[in-house]
Amino acid sequence: MESGPSTVHLLSGNGLDQDGARDLVLRFLDGDVGTDPYPVLNRIRRAGPVWVRDDLVVLSSRAHCEAALRATDTAPASTGACPVSADRLRRAADRAFSADAVTDLAPLVRRLVDDRLDSVAARGRLEAVSDLAHPLPMAVLSHLLGLPSSDAQWLHRRAMALSPALDLSLPGTGAAGPAGPAEFRQAETELEAYFAEAVERRRRAGGDDLLSRLIRGDDDGERLTDAEAASTGRFLLAAGYETTAALVSGSVLALLRAPHEIDTVRKDPGHARHVVEETLRLDPPVQVVQRRAEADLDLCGTPVARGTVMVLLLAAAHRDPALAPSPDVFAPDGASPHLAFGAGGHHCLGAPLARLIAGTVLVRFAQRVLGPRFALGSPSYRPATALRGLRALWVDADGFAGRDLPWPEAAG
Repeated sequence: MESGPSTVHLLSGNGLDQDGARDLVLRFLDGDVGTDPYPVLNRIRRAGPVWVRDDLVVLSSRAHCEAALRATDTAPASTGACPVSADRLRRAADRAFSADAVTDLAPLVRRLVDDRLDSVAARGRLEAVSDLAHPLPMAVLSHLLGLPSSDAQWLHRRAMALSPALDLSLPGTGAAGPAGPAEFRQAETELEAYFAEAVERRRRAGGDDLLSRLIRGDDDGERLTDAEAASTGRFLLAAGYETTAALVSGSVLALLRAPHEIDTVRKDPGHARHVVEETLRLDPPVQVVQRRAEADLDLCGTPVARGTVMVLLLAAAHRDPALAPSPDVFAPDGASPHLAFGAGGHHCLGAPLARLIAGTVLVRFAQRVLGPRFALGSPSYRPATALRGLRALWVDADGFAGRDLPWPEAAG
């Protein structure tokens, strides 16, 4: 099987040859596209598969990305991959992330959201990232893993230092890799020690938290070694925390940009889930993932040789006009196909939990934050490519309704 095209050719409909397409890809991976990467991503998608090297292809159509995610003969190709195989992790953690388990977490999430809104009500404004998006996932993940709530700020700082591992490092392309390697290594070392100690505590004391179940392997679950359980706990924190935080703040931003949707969510709380799904499609937290072909593949007629790294531009695939007539328009109508949580066997284990947290925030935001509007200029983004997240999003309000407002049945 051929690895990829070795000659430069003009790509129809876009005015880009492979050299031009590669330049756009590297601009995107280097973060040289400003706060709005989507015009560049759309141009890359129209170019079709882009071969950066014979062993590195960038795929950006919905069909190519979904085919790559559903292919069974692939493996993670990034430094942020889980240390335990996907199948073993699912067997070990299935109960913690089941539909029933996530539903049982709804009262906790509701209480946490109300607590956070109460904490900023007197101020008259909120900062959606630090007041909502970061504290809520950390509190829920700490509860799931059996970690002390008093460690939240310490864990936040280390998780933020680890999040660049989700970004791309493509040797030989000039694309930037994880920033701050010394800070990254220190955070990784400290979290390894922290979770090793946490696993040892759970082994002595027992419990029904996720770490305890990972090492106990009850209910026919997969039993992990202490080292595997500690590494998995660290991975779940690093991978689930910042991505969920980005979804929460991005969903709030989507409401502010379409104020009529706030009224819709207030009147119909079930509509919040459509806003979350459309945010995942139009402005996904995870913009790019990498897979490595473990066998020769044929992806929608594109031959991909064994060993090839496939860079999947999910954020471009979500705006593929093959999916909708106006794919760049925010339209939470309940039909928002996306790959933000993967596909097939590579589907994100924590997707139901992320949806619960984001949807609950939107319902209560619409109910309790009165007259919300942008404050302090434009929202700012963190300097990352693969993980798109807001640095800050200030929101002014006319006031905050009390927490005694009844929760609608459809909330969360």
